[in-house]
Amino acid sequence: MKVKVNDFSLDKTLSSGQTFGWKKVGDSWVSFFDRPIKVTQKTDSSLEFSGSTENMVKDMLGLNDDIERIKSEINKDEFIDQAINYSLGLRIVKDGLWASTLGFILSIQSNIPLITRRIRLMSEYYGEKKDISGIELSQFPKYDRIYERGYDSLKQFKLGFRTKFVFSAARYFYSHEINEGMDLEEIKKHLLSIDGVGPKVLDCITLYGLHELSSFPMDVWIQRTIAKYYYKIIGNAKSYKNKNKIMRDYFGQYSGYAQLFMFNYSRMNNSTGSI
Repeated sequence: MKVKVNDFSLDKTLSSGQTFGWKKVGDSWVSFFDRPIKVTQKTDSSLEFSGSTENMVKDMLGLNDDIERIKSEINKDEFIDQAINYSLGLRIVKDGLWASTLGFILSIQSNIPLITRRIRLMSEYYGEKKDISGIELSQFPKYDRIYERGYDSLKQFKLGFRTKFVFSAARYFYSHEINEGMDLEEIKKHLLSIDGVGPKVLDCITLYGLHELSSFPMDVWIQRTIAKYYYKIIGNAKSYKNKNKIMRDYFGQYSGYAQLFMFNYSRMNNSTGSI
């Protein structure tokens, strides 16, 4: 099946550090969250996909976002203009609540290749195996399997201090009713009860898991970027909470896209100096 796209790059979007549940095989990207999916970008204006519906693919890849309006609303200064133009084709994904929770807990003091490798190894151990178009996939690790196999089973993945965070998350999802249909503030309260979920991880989950586009996660790249380019706006603000509110007030309802473009531009060009 095919879906039309505009100003969209599958490669850029799925390799940008916002999702860890996709794998590139040849010219295609495959994933196995609830079902195996294969997506291929044939041209600048079309995708081919199998294993899913058009509506689900659009939802997962941010294809319903009014990208021209979004870029227009957040384009408020010279730096973000450069970041927008550099990041053409990027969209914000919607990975779902559990997948993004696990992914961004594993992101704490880590890097994209290592997070992706750990997710792959955990998928091979915990996940069901299925096939799509001749490609065998292992399902993204579910919280119930992680919890039921116990804390000690996680040690084989050498997650370090993150081991207790992952198990805490799996145990919490297993024992509490928490789903995407809940009020956002209620979801946030649940997530903040999980060891390892602080303000930054929470913002990542709401943005990349739930597609809450006003979220503005501030990792080391973003913190350095705003310190260098937005110091006049930030002023004397010190805490994550205060700086975050200032940046969200500045960029508005689509702050998440500003964050993604800033992150992508800064990371790829090392515009804030060596990490």
